[in-house]
Amino acid sequence: AESWVEVTDASGKVVFKQMMTAGQTSSASGAPPLAIVIGRADATQLLIKGKPFDVGTHARNNVARFTVTP
Repeated sequence: AESWVEVTDASGKVVFKQMMTAGQTSSASGAPPLAIVIGRADATQLLIKGKPFDVGTHARNNVARFTVTP
């Protein structure tokens, strides 16, 4: 399923913003901490530093919002 992802760095600059299609992969980086918002959290798999991250635990109304620190 489609989902959207937005990543904002410590300075407030949006470093990644994209509508993702099923099966699509991408990466993002910036000055930590990174604020991440994911729409359709139930349809999204996320790896942080190569390890699976459960976005569902941060989702409300199927939108996940969380911060990643180094």
